[in-house]
Amino acid sequence: MTKGNSALKVLFVTTELAPFSKVGGLGDVAGSLPKALRQAGVDVRVVTPAWPGVLEKVASEGLKTTTLKTKVFAAYDWRIHSATVIKADVKGVPTYFLKAEDYSGAQYPAQLNFWSASPFAVFCMQALELKEAIEWEPDMYHCHDWTSAFLPCALAWHRHYRQVGGKSIMTLHNVAYQGIFEPSPFLEASGLEPWSFSSSTMEFYGQVNLLKGGIVAATAVTTVSPTYAGEIQTYESTRELSGILYQQRSKLRGILNGLDTKYWDSEKDKLIPARFSSKDLKGKTSCRKALLERAGFDTETDAPVIVGVSRLVEQKGFDMVLAGIQGILKMGAKLIILGSGQDWIENGLSQAEAENPGSIKFFKGYDEPLSHLLYAGGDIFLMPSVFEPCGLSQMISMRYGTVPVAREVGGLRDTVFDVDRPEGGNGFTFQTCDTDGMLWALGRAIGRYRDDKNAWKNIMLEGMSEDFTWDKSALLYRDLYQDLMQ
Repeated sequence: MTKGNSALKVLFVTTELAPFSKVGGLGDVAGSLPKALRQAGVDVRVVTPAWPGVLEKVASEGLKTTTLKTKVFAAYDWRIHSATVIKADVKGVPTYFLKAEDYSGAQYPAQLNFWSASPFAVFCMQALELKEAIEWEPDMYHCHDWTSAFLPCALAWHRHYRQVGGKSIMTLHNVAYQGIFEPSPFLEASGLEPWSFSSSTMEFYGQVNLLKGGIVAATAVTTVSPTYAGEIQTYESTRELSGILYQQRSKLRGILNGLDTKYWDSEKDKLIPARFSSKDLKGKTSCRKALLERAGFDTETDAPVIVGVSRLVEQKGFDMVLAGIQGILKMGAKLIILGSGQDWIENGLSQAEAENPGSIKFFKGYDEPLSHLLYAGGDIFLMPSVFEPCGLSQMISMRYGTVPVAREVGGLRDTVFDVDRPEGGNGFTFQTCDTDGMLWALGRAIGRYRDDKNAWKNIMLEGMSEDFTWDKSALLYRDLYQDLMQ
């Protein structure tokens, strides 16, 4: 950190924070980027709701907490909403957990309406009031996805907060989720001016679209990979919202996500049965055997082990995977998937396992130690996403010497490079969004795995040598902050 008063002051406003309330990639970013930013000289602090179980997880991590004397308040729906502020030092980052009745329900509602969207609006206003409780005023607010998009909307259009003013940044982790619901009685209850609901602001086909409002109102907009920044401006990617993103393109930047490489480290990972490095890969063989045993497969098989760790949703390309089961089996591979999500995908994977118990294993749900075992014990990591804003799994798999097979889309295109390019690469890619393309890439990977062990080892080592730290991206964010202060 720089000393004195010269450091930029940035408040991260996030509804997810790994490892306490992680649901997806947003939680990982919020849990690792602030630390890198502080190392780059930015005074970053984090505010997040204390969803059910969060404070218990904070305690289980052995973190010391302090309950501040001053609460934070928000005026919403004709009453005052208060929250207790609980401070903890998380990886050297001052972090404030807001404990309140508003955050006593599900972290993400199954159905979005005025009532289920209210906690997110309240949270954003309490984040704006946090400066009174902690006696620290940020130069700007860094918001993430639709769940904190109300904050830039409030700075632009709220009857009170637009008079206060302030700079805000919206980071788009996944534009598919936008926070859309009926406008009544939200507009009156929220304190937003009537003119905030128009086609040029947050109105979206007669409904409120919080993400659209945040994009329009924010001082700057970023997304999590350069390729995704371009894709979201096209109708094929984001449909009706693409026009707004194209209009706002002058303030849009794509900055690639990084990894917490101290956590995802094959040399020091305590969750895998044997550690290994690019200089000594013996431990990976032990991890492979442990994974095969956990799956109930023959531990001495020389069949390539294809793994996947994912939310089981349409975005992740599991229609291609299910349609390609027979093709994968004909190649003589084993397939092990860990994840949960849509019923039709879970049922399809369960059925595939029942019909092919010696070759397919589906672990339903999410298990952190098991995910590490899949990353470390697999040979090939399959990621055939329909769209992928950034993706962290392909980066993690390469850190553990598991070669990715991925579709050239979003952040996958920015991180996975086909080995058959003239300049070489770190994985196998395909462009078409169909099963044939996926099987073509898998076939090339499996062929290389079986026929040329030295070439395969070189591909593994290429991936393990990639720099997926936050160092470069943190500097790009710092530069953006500095630009906004001009």
